[in-house]
Amino acid sequence: MQNPIAPPAPQGIAGDSLGIGYIEVPFNYTYNISLTASQLLQGQVVSIFTEADFVWRGLVFQSTGLFAVQFQDGQGYYLSSGLMYSTNLPNSPGDPFPMFPEVFYPAGGRIYLNIQDLSVATNTGQILFVGANRYQVAQQAT
Repeated sequence: MQNPIAPPAPQGIAGDSLGIGYIEVPFNYTYNISLTASQLLQGQVVSIFTEADFVWRGLVFQSTGLFAVQFQDGQGYYLSSGLMYSTNLPNSPGDPFPMFPEVFYPAGGRIYLNIQDLSVATNTGQILFVGANRYQVAQQAT
């Protein structure tokens, strides 16, 4: 399945890698930012519901100050070698920062993140993980 948020050029020829027996429903998970001045929070968790896998395709955030963040994929591997500054993540509600390729999290899994305030003041806001829940559907006998 191609990422509908990512630019079309690097995605190549369209194909149906999702396969028979699955449907996707757009869904977003949220992480509420609540940091004190220069606070570093490690091992923060966003839990994935148990009824469907989640594919993360885009990122949108809103905050009262600058922050740095580092994410892990569904297998526990970091997506960057260190914390990324929020100023390096283009941000617009109508145009999410694309995660390309999409990042897969199994049902019941967790999105782990480390986050640090860079504003030297209280920092609140929200990170929105834009994607889809991927449900397995029963096959009908023919």
